[in-house]
Amino acid sequence: MAVFLTGDTHGRLDFAKVEDFARTAGPSLTREDHLIILGDFGLVWHDPASEDETRLLDWLEGQAFSTLFLDGNHENFDLLDALPVRERYGGRVQDVRPHVTHLMRGERYEIGGHSFFVVGGGHSVDRKWRTPHVTWWEQEVPDDGERERIAAAAREADRVDFVLTHVPPTGQYERYRARWSGFWGPSDEYTDWLEDNIEGVLPYRRWFFGHLHFDTPLDEPHTCLYNEVFDLDGTGLTRFGLDMGACPDGRAHRYAPGYEPPAEGEKHGHSYYECVHCHARLEM
Repeated sequence: MAVFLTGDTHGRLDFAKVEDFARTAGPSLTREDHLIILGDFGLVWHDPASEDETRLLDWLEGQAFSTLFLDGNHENFDLLDALPVRERYGGRVQDVRPHVTHLMRGERYEIGGHSFFVVGGGHSVDRKWRTPHVTWWEQEVPDDGERERIAAAAREADRVDFVLTHVPPTGQYERYRARWSGFWGPSDEYTDWLEDNIEGVLPYRRWFFGHLHFDTPLDEPHTCLYNEVFDLDGTGLTRFGLDMGACPDGRAHRYAPGYEPPAEGEKHGHSYYECVHCHARLEM
């Protein structure tokens, strides 16, 4: 019963790493093995679901392994909130497909012989350019009542093997933000809340998160994942990286997200990734 972790998929935009993982590791896995996506899953987005969403969700359901995901900041929370809730892994979950499952905020799970405490959500740095209940939802961070429930659950959890969040607590956010080119804003009230109510309260072995769109050294106790797929059990399938291409000077591309506000008269802006070295763009 292996457990693997990876970062944001954003619907089809960053989905290639999952396809690469399925192609490389999938033949040796079963339904008892799990891939966990650390937020910004993005395949529960359109209402009704787009052809891409349906195709990729059906493709995930057809894999040998089971897929789990946290909610990030870029999710359609109206659709997620409408999904039925049931008990699995010792906590509350919501199924998108029978084997594609949302891990809910403030829940403690037992998966693959490990204990996990999950807290999704985060503030969107581009929310001022997004449309409420179309491309942005205020449920992206827990409200006061939900925070009280999550904090109480963290106090009662005693100790877990792993904490899984979308955004990191403030201390780690500021540490890793310095490595990027400036797209990410400063830490905020929600990362502060995670620092005070999870980081400072719940004992754990390691903390994994996504959101910041890069991969940190995989032996760090606070580990950011984006394009890597990390094998939690170390069974030999340690890393599944993507070749992101190279800059003209030979350095590997390192992409940071960018966003252009809508032009006058247009409804939506434009998202892209840009290499922090040579400024080559990947369109989204």
